[in-house]
Amino acid sequence: MKYLFGVGNYSMFDDSIGIKVVEYISEQGLDKNFQAIDLSGNAINLLAYFNEETESIVIVDSANLGLNPGEYKIFAPSQVESVKELAGISTHEGDIVKIITLAKETGYTIPPIKFLGIEPLLIQNEFGLSKKLEDNLNVYAKAAIDLLDLANLK
Repeated sequence: MKYLFGVGNYSMFDDSIGIKVVEYISEQGLDKNFQAIDLSGNAINLLAYFNEETESIVIVDSANLGLNPGEYKIFAPSQVESVKELAGISTHEGDIVKIITLAKETGYTIPPIKFLGIEPLLIQNEFGLSKKLEDNLNVYAKAAIDLLDLANLK
């Protein structure tokens, strides 16, 4: 099975882009040969999908990449270093890159994984999404689906 995960926080404006992309895909019926799943902020739940039945994973999330707001970049976990400071790993705060590293270190089967990181305009304590990102939901959905359709995400 192939999975497309959306990560984010509804109450932090553009940080919700990952879960908004998953919603868009589900509402449009675009999830034909994969499952689109809202992980929200529970990144540790990703561990349940690290098994031999998982063919590939695409993770959509907001990411401060130094791009213009609304632009996106595709990258592998090995191509990024997390700078997020956490007290530890819990269900209340998470860092997907650190979760993947933990999984590798503890012997999980890691399927091919790619990130679609979307540069936010604003991360603030507010519900919603900036117009720039909202207007591009279809673009992000297509990019994520196209990426998931690539053999072994290479």
